Amino acid sequence: MLRGLASLLALTALVAAEEWPYPEGSSTHTIEGLKVAIMRPETLSREKPASLAIILHGNGGDSQIVHSISECVERGYIVVGPKSTGMGWNGADVKAVLRIAAHLKKVLPIDPDKVHVLGFSNGGWNLGGLAFDDELKPCSATWIGAGYRGARVPKWAKKHLGVLALAGAQDPNANAAQKTVPMLRDKVRSAECRLQDDLGHKWPTALMSYLQWWMDTNEGRFTPGVDENFAWTDELEEAQTKVAGGKRGGVLVYFWDKADAENPQAKLLSNSVLMDPAVRHYGGQLRAIKFERTIFTIEAEKYGVKTTPALVVLNTKGAVKKKIEGKFKPRSVAKALRSVAPNRRPPE
Repeated sequence: MLRGLASLLALTALVAAEEWPYPEGSSTHTIEGLKVAIMRPETLSREKPASLAIILHGNGGDSQIVHSISECVERGYIVVGPKSTGMGWNGADVKAVLRIAAHLKKVLPIDPDKVHVLGFSNGGWNLGGLAFDDELKPCSATWIGAGYRGARVPKWAKKHLGVLALAGAQDPNANAAQKTVPMLRDKVRSAECRLQDDLGHKWPTALMSYLQWWMDTNEGRFTPGVDENFAWTDELEEAQTKVAGGKRGGVLVYFWDKADAENPQAKLLSNSVLMDPAVRHYGGQLRAIKFERTIFTIEAEKYGVKTTPALVVLNTKGAVKKKIEGKFKPRSVAKALRSVAPNRRPPE
């Protein structure tokens, strides 16, 4: 009986130890003098620390901007949205956010290598204080409706930090978003910009699927078949019809398999090779097709695909120009895509 009571007390103590100071779901708190909205996954575990995403609102906005990326919570992210003391952000507020992040990492199971920072508009113009902080060291930084404007870039960013700039194509800040790439290209691990057509200075909703996938890849996540590098479809006949008759152009076919979850080359292909600027430049000029090999067996046999992942490059006549299986390198993939791309000039 005493042994049973001891076990019950130990179990009770364990449950109590796993109670966190911030509840699951959405809640609002005052931390370091700022009003802070926190969206927390249902379950947290010391054995599997969560990701952390901190987002700064725009001028006149508030902490509820967390709902703009609420889908992250379903994938195990703790999403945090602080409210500035004024309409927009100042240096003191940004330093308070850094202290908030430090506090949350102490009281919640957060992986310090899986921290993401985002800023919209005025929040983006002030994002540098978080993006390049030597203690926070985020793995990704996203400027939305804004751009990098010259903050000091630490040495660790070269290997650790991925940068993304998003904006509406008609946003007055679109130019600043685009300039973020050349300004940071050789200073961070990766830098890219994406614009949403027919949008002004507003939240780029159509780019959120890409943002969420991109954040995942920056912390090393990989799911076979889940890839946002290109606008993939499975309509091969339609793709071939659209390029047929042209002097140059073609189709990129990507074969994958669910069994590739533990395949390092599959992860490398999606999370690195297809994200390479030259690969994106040439591949973006082609029609993109994605097939699960176990379902599209006829197509796999037609092109002689025996293993996954595999890339097949077709010309305007539908003939195989290049097939790559096994190992993937950005240079060889870019070369294969360039062989049929209408614009052979290298990316700027």
